[in-house]
Amino acid sequence: MQRRKTKISDKIFGIDLGTTYSCIAKLNEDGTPVVIENFEDQTDTLASAVFFESEDNIIVGDNAKASVEEAGDRVVEYIKRHIGKNDGWSREFFVVEYTPIDISAMILKRLRQMVQSQGDEVDRAVITCPAYFGIAEQEATRRAGELAGLEVVDIIQEPTAAALCYCARKFKEEKIIMVYDLGGGTFDVTVLKMWLDTNADGEEVQHAVVLCSDGLDMLGGKDWDDVLYQKLESVLCEENGIEPADLEPEDRQAIRSQIEKTKRKLSRADSCDVRIPYSGSITRITVTREEFESLTSALVDKTMSFVENVMGRLNGQVVDTVLLVGGSTMMPMIQRAVEARFPGKVQQEDPHRAIAKGAAIYASLLMAKDDAPAEAEGEAAAEGETSDKPEGRGSVPSKDVIRPQLPSSFGVGVLNGKGDYIVDNLIKMGTYYDEADATETYRVPEDGLSHIVLRVFEDRLTDDEVCPCVDAYGDEQEFDPSTGVRLLGDMRVDLPSGTPKGTKIEVNIKVTTNGVKLIARNLTTGEEVPAEIDFKIGEGGAAANVLGKISGE
Repeated sequence: MQRRKTKISDKIFGIDLGTTYSCIAKLNEDGTPVVIENFEDQTDTLASAVFFESEDNIIVGDNAKASVEEAGDRVVEYIKRHIGKNDGWSREFFVVEYTPIDISAMILKRLRQMVQSQGDEVDRAVITCPAYFGIAEQEATRRAGELAGLEVVDIIQEPTAAALCYCARKFKEEKIIMVYDLGGGTFDVTVLKMWLDTNADGEEVQHAVVLCSDGLDMLGGKDWDDVLYQKLESVLCEENGIEPADLEPEDRQAIRSQIEKTKRKLSRADSCDVRIPYSGSITRITVTREEFESLTSALVDKTMSFVENVMGRLNGQVVDTVLLVGGSTMMPMIQRAVEARFPGKVQQEDPHRAIAKGAAIYASLLMAKDDAPAEAEGEAAAEGETSDKPEGRGSVPSKDVIRPQLPSSFGVGVLNGKGDYIVDNLIKMGTYYDEADATETYRVPEDGLSHIVLRVFEDRLTDDEVCPCVDAYGDEQEFDPSTGVRLLGDMRVDLPSGTPKGTKIEVNIKVTTNGVKLIARNLTTGEEVPAEIDFKIGEGGAAANVLGKISGE
């Protein structure tokens, strides 16, 4: 695949911000993606762990991960499982409160320092996220990057990045690629159609169109770790005649410190001998691969259920290649399960580095697109013409180059024909980002309202009407959490004095990789109220000034 040569001044990188390990890459002068070495830890990845050793010393990386045994209460791991979630996660260290965005920013800042220590600078970056991350998680990832001092040019879904890394050098004909991405804390299965063609300048251009995607952002290697922990804890207690409640925090940390090395050894050997200190002695435990696979078979089956769901949505299209991405795909049980479903089509694709490399390739596509309009803009300015170069954070390549789908549905809270407060799902999950633009007209339900409140919701359903997580007043209510409904934010639309019942309000909602935008237009006055949702929950107890569906009249 031919690409323009990367200029030193570009300083744009691809970053895989992982649950357990992170990685940063860039293109070298001949357009080949290379991973930046982590010389301190003698590897090319960075453990996504943060150790608050003291008020003046915060350690990120392998040394932080190694500190779990003696100082586990001051080590933060798996923060990716909390970023963008409204789960209230925060930790206080030395009288300072840290959020998932703060912790993620520390990991990203350490990646920047790795590059800087080698004489380069990181000004801009493309950061990856799971395909199943919602818009709030994506925005939180972007904010973490900005807090780390980066200009986040774009967010790219991890399976798409991995497929770009693979397809950029493997073939030219059109293929259907499935990416089975099992990381430390998240799981995605995505199917893409990919091909190369030649642009007007004679350069080969990679195309990636997502056909369908599924997964779970709370399923990953950590779940296998937890099963193994329970096994070791159970045997330790049995051997020493104690109950789990008798274990001290340092005992639990001693078990935790053995998990990763045990799991890795079982990927190569039939058994592993584990030594765990307890009460002045050593307890020796032997774990066999057969036993470990039996204990975690339900987790494997869970991933394959997502695979089958995606296959059922392909309408008979045949998958040509299955890429195994993510460190957890090193487990033989995963490789066997996927190979059994797709015999002869499975390839292990640089599981620890492919995502960062693919992000670097995508970053180069963005850079090339930025350069071309800039040259055209200069020529136009010389001739006194104005440029139509798009505004905003970053320039997304045309839909024919990278075309991702929305992992969620989006809608607004309104009254339906029965007077019930519902989410009117205007943009459905699976919609391509470049088509995620919908307009609907509603009515003012009462005479004389001074304003109406428009709330924007995200959910995991494709139903036209969805039960919201708050009522018409903005107060929380019971709902099925499996639907993934959450309130992203709200906006107030003022109405002229004496506005009559039935006045029509047109609502436009648009979703981009930069967030959700909403515009309400009073069709009587023509007044517009635009707003970019900032992912803050509205105040509870607001007056129930909400719009009604036209069909309800």
